[in-house]
Amino acid sequence: MDSPLAIDVREILLRDLQALAEEVAQTPEEHLWEELEGLPNPVGTLAWHLCGNLRHFIGAALGQDGYLRRRDAEFSLRGLPRQALLDELEATRGAVGRALESLDPARLAEPMPVTPPQHEGRTIGFFLVQLCCHLSRHRGQLNAIRRALAARQPVA
Repeated sequence: MDSPLAIDVREILLRDLQALAEEVAQTPEEHLWEELEGLPNPVGTLAWHLCGNLRHFIGAALGQDGYLRRRDAEFSLRGLPRQALLDELEATRGAVGRALESLDPARLAEPMPVTPPQHEGRTIGFFLVQLCCHLSRHRGQLNAIRRALAARQPVA
């Protein structure tokens, strides 16, 4: 991986996945799956979705690691223990790190092999930047939900 873009994307994704794990670790177990009014996706759902998204598009599509995504389940799963979420975040960091470390820089200009319809025909380079943006957006949502939940709780 000699491409500055791939190096930067890898660093950003690994950094933000670590920050996401810290957010999950700071969320009390009883609030991981709690929905707030107007916000249908709890902390656990957002974390699980981000793992599925990155493992699918980077681990499986680019790294050929065999991961099989069940996107619908990302939004219907409830009650998974915090440690299981943290383990999945660590597995996601590993999959992303390995796939991007071995990505041939010449591939960045190729079309992304698997995309949602709105990104069909986009390059791998473009899609990697899109994945950074997606992670950042949902990580911000998760942070806001965690903080709102914490603000409702009396400080002991």
